[in-house]
Amino acid sequence: MWNQNVSSDVSLRWKTLWQTLRTRLPQGPQAEAYTLAGGAIILWASWPSLASIAQPAPPFLLLSVAALSGFLGSASAAWARGNVVGWISIPWPTALIVLAGLLGNNAFYLAAIARIGPAEANIVHYLWPVLMVGLAAVVLGKRPTLTQVAGVLTGFAGVAIALSPQIGGGGLDAAGLILGICGALTFATYSIVRSKATFTGDVVGPSMGLIAICAGGAHLLFEGTFEPSMAQWGAMVAIGLGPFTMSNVLWDRATRKGSAAAIASFAFLTPLVAITLLSALGLASISAPIIAGAGLAIAGAVLTSKAG
Repeated sequence: MWNQNVSSDVSLRWKTLWQTLRTRLPQGPQAEAYTLAGGAIILWASWPSLASIAQPAPPFLLLSVAALSGFLGSASAAWARGNVVGWISIPWPTALIVLAGLLGNNAFYLAAIARIGPAEANIVHYLWPVLMVGLAAVVLGKRPTLTQVAGVLTGFAGVAIALSPQIGGGGLDAAGLILGICGALTFATYSIVRSKATFTGDVVGPSMGLIAICAGGAHLLFEGTFEPSMAQWGAMVAIGLGPFTMSNVLWDRATRKGSAAAIASFAFLTPLVAITLLSALGLASISAPIIAGAGLAIAGAVLTSKAG
C-alpha cells in the first residue's frame, strides 16, 4: 500500500513538472521553428566529421557528389508522395538564390577545413549566426546596439583564441581564415534572404540538381583527378543526404516559421556538438584554445540574440 502511494505521488509530481514545462516552452509556429532548427543543427554538426573522412577529396568534387545524392534522395521522396510536378515547380530566381547561397557557403567551408583544420574551420564558420543578426539590423535600418557590438567582438575573439596556436607558431593560413569568414558571411546573407521568401515549397531538394551540375563543372575545370576510396564515397553521399540537403530543408522551413534572429541564436549549439563529435570519433585533436574559442563564439551568438 505504501509503495502504491509513493508511486502515485511520484507520478503526480512528474505530471505537474511536465505541465509546467509545457506552459513555459514556446508554442505554435515558434515552437515548430525551434524543432525544425534543432533537427538542422544535429545534422549540421556531422559536417566536419564527414568532411574529415572524405578528405582529401577536392571541395567541388565533394559538393558535386553530395548534391547529386541529395537531389536523388529528395526526388525519390517526392516520387513516393506522388508530388514530383509540385516538387520541380520552383521559381528560377529562388533556385538561383539557393544555388548561390549553398554552393558558395559550402565551397568556402570545405576549402577552409582543408587549410586550417575541421575544428578550427567549424568555429570560424559558425560566426554566421553573429553576422546574421548584425546584417539583419543593417537591413532593417537599425543602428547596432552595444550588446550587438559586444556579441560580434566576442565571436571574433573566440575565433582568435581558437586559432591562437597557429598564430603563435607562425603557421596560420590566412587564406583559410578568409575562406571560412566568406563562408559564414555567405550563409548569413542567404538565411536573411530566405527568411523573407514567400514560396513555401521545397527549394533545397530541386536546387541540389543545379548545385551538382555547377560543382561538377568547377571540379572538371579547376581540380585535378581524384579517385575516392569506398569510405570517402560513403562520407560524400552521407553529406549529401544529411547535412547538405535535409538540414537545409529543415533550416529553410524554420527561418520562415519563426524569428530569423531567434532561430540564428539557437544555432550556436552547432559548433559545440560538432567538436564533441570530432573528438569522440578521434578525427581531430580538441585543445583548450578550441574549447575556449567555441565557448566565446557561443557567447557572442547569445549576446547578439538578446539584442533588441
